[in-house]
Order: sequence, then structure tokens, then C-alpha cells
Amino acid sequence: MYLHQTLVSLGIALAILVLIIRLIQKGRLDVAYCWLWLAIGFIMTFIVLKYDWLISLTHLIGAVVPTNTLFFLGLIVVLLMCLQFSIVITLQRRQIKRLIQQLAIYDNELMCLTRKTPGIDG
Repeated sequence: MYLHQTLVSLGIALAILVLIIRLIQKGRLDVAYCWLWLAIGFIMTFIVLKYDWLISLTHLIGAVVPTNTLFFLGLIVVLLMCLQFSIVITLQRRQIKRLIQQLAIYDNELMCLTRKTPGIDG
């Protein structure tokens, strides 16, 4: 890889890594999701610094050019993110269902209590 490409790629990777860290610091990115994003940022930086490893991985998986390997790795990352979000959505759906059931029970108990309690007029 040419020096100019390396510097631009390294700049972009470090900018994304800094952005991820700032989002975590400001609380805009939850800790539950930060590990995957931090891994992506560090892997991007690592790939730029160890480009020869990307070439070796390209030959290992049988891809023709390193760009195909990057797209393949990107697809894997997107699939992992979809899996993580599906897990979170499933857990939240179960929590919402439990909360709705508890709210219905409390509402029913409140209605039963108000029917048994005599009013102010007596």
C-alpha cells in the first residue's frame, strides 16, 4: 500500500476510534454495545498498520484482491451486529411483556380495592 493511502486510511481508522470513545464518554453509546464498536475501531487500525497480514488472509481464504477480503470481513461484522441487536430486541420484548403483565395485575388489584373501600360519603 502506498504511503498516502496508508496515512489516509490510518487517519480515518483513528478518527472512527476516537469518535467511538467520545460517544462512550458522553453516554451516547451504551456500554453493552461499545465492545463490538471498539473492536471494529481497533481492527480497522490494525489492518492499516499490518496490511501484509490482510494480504496473507486474502490468500488464505482464496480471495483475489484484499478489497474482497475487507468486504467479506465487513459482511461478517454486519451479521454479528444484527445478531447482537436481535438478542437485545428479544430480551427487551420479554421485559416489556413481563412489565405489561405486572401492570395488568396491579391495575386489577387496584380496581378490586377501590370497589371494596367505601367512598367519602360513606
